[in-house]
Amino acid sequence: MISKFKLAALAATAFVSFGASAQAAVTIHSYVSYQAAVNGDEYLVTDFGLPFTIAPGWALGGTASLLTGTSGLGAAPAFGPSDPGDDDPTQYLSVQGAQVATFTAPNVSRVSMYIGSLDDYNSITFYLKGGGSQVITGLQLGAVSGANDGDRQQADTNGRFTFYSTDNIIGFDLNSTTNSFELSNIGAAVPEPATWAMMIIGFGAVGSMVRSNRRKQALALA
Repeated sequence: MISKFKLAALAATAFVSFGASAQAAVTIHSYVSYQAAVNGDEYLVTDFGLPFTIAPGWALGGTASLLTGTSGLGAAPAFGPSDPGDDDPTQYLSVQGAQVATFTAPNVSRVSMYIGSLDDYNSITFYLKGGGSQVITGLQLGAVSGANDGDRQQADTNGRFTFYSTDNIIGFDLNSTTNSFELSNIGAAVPEPATWAMMIIGFGAVGSMVRSNRRKQALALA
């Protein structure tokens, strides 16, 4: 069985953009309360667990912290209504006031992330392959989920947001003007079957060119 990280490596390495839109925009596609698991057609980028691991092709930098439990520095994202029985039992990401968490992504068309106790002062800046960027504010997130008041257990402030982009995402920053912006379980889109097929054809064409060049070189030396 292929591990989730090997699957992530395949997806991250193989995904190719075919003609990005000139009017690229990131949209909030959906929100699902308490959906801790990534979407069914996604691979797990990271769950911030112990030990911390991240899928090949991705990187995390910045000044944010990996925490467990709930304190003045962050609240463990709620995976259900029971407090604290349904909270994320392992590490999560906490972006505190004036901090930033910077993710590098391998050209993905869709990203999802589990956000806990969403606040209006949280924000996400997406960076796009075409060179642009777009900010999604906590107010915009709350308009989709139903609230952005930082409640630690409610269904409208703890759940999975899924973002679509018409231009591939090459990274994103997570910002918060005060404590805190908490996240868990980030996912990204697995390449479509048609994309895999086009890539296989492309790899085959490259292989044919290499073999042809080798034959020509062999004849020239004969």
